[in-house]
Amino acid sequence: MKLLNIIILVGIALRANSATIPVKNTQELKEAMTGIRPGDTLVLQNKEWKDAALQLKGIGTAQKPIVIRAESPGGVVFSGNSYVQLGGEYLVFSGFHFKNGYSPKREVISFRIDNKTLANHCRVTGIVIENYSQPERFKTDSWLTLYGKHNRIDHSTFGNKLNAGPLLIAELDDERSQQNEHQIDSNYFKGRTRFGSNGGETIRIGVSRYSLTASRTHIVHNYFEHCNGEVEIVSIKSGENVVSFNTFFECEGGLVLRHGSGNIVEGNLFVGNNKPYTGGVRVINPKQKVLNNVFFQLRGTQFRAALSVLNGVPNSLINRYYQVTDADIERNTFIDCSSVLFGAGKDAERTLSPQKVSFKNNLIINHSKQLYEDANQDKGIQFHQNAVSSSFKGQLPEGFIRKAFVQLNKGELTLPYDEKAGANLPQLSFITKSETGAQWYQPEILPSRSAAQVYKVSAAQAGDLPSIVSKSLSGDTILLTESTNYLMKESLIIDKPLIIQAASGLKKRPVLVNGSFKSIPAFIIIENGGALKVKGLAFKGAYESYGNVESGIMSSEEPMNKPYVLKVDGCEFFDFNESTQSGFKGSKGTLADSLLFQNSIFHHMSGSGINLATEKDDKGIYNAEYTIIRNCIFSNLLGSAINVYRGGNDESTLGPFVTIDHCTFNEVENREQGTVIRLIGAQQADVKNCLFSESGQGGRSVQFQEYRWDKISVDHCNFYASGKIESFYNKAAGKAIFSVKPIYKNAKTLDFRLMNALPKAKDGTALGANF
Repeated sequence: MKLLNIIILVGIALRANSATIPVKNTQELKEAMTGIRPGDTLVLQNKEWKDAALQLKGIGTAQKPIVIRAESPGGVVFSGNSYVQLGGEYLVFSGFHFKNGYSPKREVISFRIDNKTLANHCRVTGIVIENYSQPERFKTDSWLTLYGKHNRIDHSTFGNKLNAGPLLIAELDDERSQQNEHQIDSNYFKGRTRFGSNGGETIRIGVSRYSLTASRTHIVHNYFEHCNGEVEIVSIKSGENVVSFNTFFECEGGLVLRHGSGNIVEGNLFVGNNKPYTGGVRVINPKQKVLNNVFFQLRGTQFRAALSVLNGVPNSLINRYYQVTDADIERNTFIDCSSVLFGAGKDAERTLSPQKVSFKNNLIINHSKQLYEDANQDKGIQFHQNAVSSSFKGQLPEGFIRKAFVQLNKGELTLPYDEKAGANLPQLSFITKSETGAQWYQPEILPSRSAAQVYKVSAAQAGDLPSIVSKSLSGDTILLTESTNYLMKESLIIDKPLIIQAASGLKKRPVLVNGSFKSIPAFIIIENGGALKVKGLAFKGAYESYGNVESGIMSSEEPMNKPYVLKVDGCEFFDFNESTQSGFKGSKGTLADSLLFQNSIFHHMSGSGINLATEKDDKGIYNAEYTIIRNCIFSNLLGSAINVYRGGNDESTLGPFVTIDHCTFNEVENREQGTVIRLIGAQQADVKNCLFSESGQGGRSVQFQEYRWDKISVDHCNFYASGKIESFYNKAAGKAIFSVKPIYKNAKTLDFRLMNALPKAKDGTALGANF
């Protein structure tokens, strides 16, 4: 559809009085453009405006702004490829709803029309943007970008942005946009899913190139809920900004003073509620102030600590880490937080410890025996008049005293208070969700279904499976009813939550095979919006003289922006006879929120069992956030059983998380310098209770390439005639590592039950898989 190009040119007219001008269609809009002046209001008719490209240019005044609003708040819906560009002075853009589309430009709403026409003293208020992400995950844009000076974004609601790029940006790319005094206030940031890469910030102010410049943006009275895109929720990359009186609710990450100096973080509330990885404030660069904040039950550590003050880099480039000096961290309250860390990120590059840091009049209530950690211990942190509760049992550090505190009720929280230590609670009023966002907005409630449908499919109906999957609805189940071959001629496309499983009582698994002479990429392909549970099926890669199948299951190679979920239980993958083939493959550009493989067997394959190694750009990107492989067997594989890859040294993410528990690896990847389990760059990896026999003989059983802060472990595992455990820091192997020959009941028939006594697993059961 051709875009509706609307250019509103507002000039000074000869009319004496302000006017309200209704706009019902394109023709009326063109007529309304003539003679619009300060104080006029342009009212867009309630309806869907699809593919609307609006350039709103005009000159209003402080007393008589030009208002562009919906006929009723939320009544105008911009969809498709709609976007808005503001230019001029004193424009107010109010009451609109963006959904079901994405912008073809760099921004959905931009405070400039072009490099010559910026917006100043303009306001976007009472809008909602949701379901407006680029369909391709790594196609970068922002929903709002501030240019010019003295602009405001307020009382708006922003849903889950799924693609790359901060939701909201303040740019400082020329002098007309610097020292800008923008205000971002009273907005509701309604979550952001883990992005699995850098570029998942909610707000970014500035960029490293202009970070020595003052922005003077105020981020005030906003509510951030479940903003988990990456480690930086709010990324400050400029100077003299103020971030105050915001609430961060259960957010996996923190407010990061990444670049710039002279920033103030004051009066904010960080609520973790003991959720993993919830964070607070990270301090980098000189002359930063962190004052009068409350940090409650935050469980993040390292860069996600309640407070982390980083080490700097000598002679740092502008995009690295300047040394922290002359910082004031005063009158903050830390309640039951996992970590307060000085010298975070200390390594071979970041060697400059924080200096002249005043940590004064703070209150730490902590049930552990350690109040804080100082990685440098060189007196660069000056502790004065801080307090802990009288019940603290640990050794009291210098600069702390024990005190008894009164309890004050602050909304839903009851917090300790003292006049001299901790946040000044009587003067703080924490912002609540109901006080922010577009007040007219009510989330759409989808109608519920009375019951999910169950489709029973015989082998003779195998050709109907694609159409059955297509017509099924979310939550439906497809049952394969026969223990025989199901001849597939095309892939099953999963774009909704479904269950595909064998009928109960079958003696053998139904077997999916290719019944076409053409190769197909996979028996099952998970596309955008898909989630799948597969149980009790077999996937056979080669069948008679029919075409090849590259993978049993894979994520789509088409654009995806939503993380997917896959659960595989009691399945079998075999006869994938090319080195490029695999039982499961995560495609490039896709992210699994979670993968679960349990009670399953991968055998007689030339490729890999589970391939999560398609992101090879070394930018910290990976294929799956959580991967759990439990009670599985891998036997007679020419390639790796499990291949996970995350390249590069980007520090924006936590994952991938990998757990491999009670698995058996027999005759897997015995080529020269081969590896049974490749966990390259996995930041959280645990291999436990596993049994390796005659695997990785030409190289490694388990291989890591970790950074010093990664948490990796191999323990309670048996390695018989198998390769080594290899890691960069040689700290992966635990104490319970064994080398005893296992005797299996019948390895040739894939019965790997143990017939002899081996050391026990950590949980007291037998090592390896048991089925």
